[in-house]
Amino acid sequence: MLVDDLLGKPELALETRVRGNTQRPIRWVHTIEVRAPGRFLRGGEVVLTAGVWRAAGVTARDFVADLVEADVAAVGFGPVPPELQVPDEFVDAAREHGLTCFVVPVDVAFLQVVEAFVSTKRAEWERPLRRHLGQHDAIVAALRVQRGVDTVLRTLSGQLGLPVAVRVDGGLVEGEEPRPQYPLPLVGEGLAEAELLLPRPLEELDVEQQAAVVQAMPFIALEIERNRAVRATELRYAWELFEWVHTGAVGPETVRTRLHSLGLPPDGPLAAVVVRSANPDVDAVRLGELLGSDGVAVQRGGEAVAFARVRDTTAALARRVHEALGAHIGAGKPGTAGDLRVSLLQASHAAEAVSGRSDGGWMTHEQLSSPSLLLSAQDPELLVSTSRALLGPVLDHDERRGGDLLPSLWVFLDAGCRWQESAQRLHVHINTLRHRMSRVEELTGRSLSSTADRVDLFLALRALRQS
Repeated sequence: MLVDDLLGKPELALETRVRGNTQRPIRWVHTIEVRAPGRFLRGGEVVLTAGVWRAAGVTARDFVADLVEADVAAVGFGPVPPELQVPDEFVDAAREHGLTCFVVPVDVAFLQVVEAFVSTKRAEWERPLRRHLGQHDAIVAALRVQRGVDTVLRTLSGQLGLPVAVRVDGGLVEGEEPRPQYPLPLVGEGLAEAELLLPRPLEELDVEQQAAVVQAMPFIALEIERNRAVRATELRYAWELFEWVHTGAVGPETVRTRLHSLGLPPDGPLAAVVVRSANPDVDAVRLGELLGSDGVAVQRGGEAVAFARVRDTTAALARRVHEALGAHIGAGKPGTAGDLRVSLLQASHAAEAVSGRSDGGWMTHEQLSSPSLLLSAQDPELLVSTSRALLGPVLDHDERRGGDLLPSLWVFLDAGCRWQESAQRLHVHINTLRHRMSRVEELTGRSLSSTADRVDLFLALRALRQS
């Protein structure tokens, strides 16, 4: 695909500001918002930017010069509302270097530009295959109506008169799983674990059926690669979005722009969903597939997290995710782009609240009533520092003497300061527990008979456990 081909896509309505060498082939379409972007580029890319790098003090001249040094093919600027015009210095810098520069309309998501490129590349990959006859033509005709692995499998199944399916990484992806099944490895970049499942060995099929399978396999591989390419771009955008929301590192307008790029409405209603399970990487993929165009999902640490459009109620959304994934589900309050950080904290707290259930469960922000949610909104380093200021002597005592003061204090407070129940849970004599709590009072200078002191100790313990 040439730069001129991309600029000519009517559905994108790209506005050319500087026309350089538009006959250059495009290696890839890539969005980037960092200082010195050239280190992440290989040359020949079309770079998309919303100008977020200006917040870091990077000038348009330096940013464009670095792109030129990296030998990019073109650069596109997507204005971020309320700024609806491309900075003149950006266009001037592109003109100075003869770099093709265009404007992405506000109502066109960057992801649409990427998809247009991937779609065209897919057509390029298909051209050598169009020389094939019969089954090939049938598959091409079907894909023109609807793209996807399932389209190819339906066509192939009709040609064979047998059920077929595709399995990737050990899981069934598309199609009707045959019984028995004979796997046939698919050939393609990153497809080492992808297999076409046939009801009989390939060599036992007749010549026409074998030809149909051979014709279909490259198309299946291309569709998987296309889906992965779009998904990889979307995941990179989504992961940055979650980092921005979690850390508060960028302003709300930048978050709104990224939501728009991902096809989600910045004005909502959007809610955070957190899934805690033993396989967050798998559940992140399943959650993304479940939400479809109504959300984005990624893996963050030991959790799968998502921002999802709320079409009914938050409870209905949480219930739907739990029915599909099981595990422990938390859902935050729906709102606009500016409300997502609170929603994410609420969802994480709700998932933690149900994580003690062995059979999973779900909880929404409406079911949260504990003020301990306030701890989740604080800076982690500040929480640890404050907690250690109170509990430091107890921690030092346990480390030096191998003591059990801190675990005993947690059990005692968790049991509502009931001596007998706490002693039974700790499997110690009640006098031993009394001695330990007396020692805690001496080391902290707090009294366990004081409600205020008990609350301080509980919150400090809770903060240490969360950190």
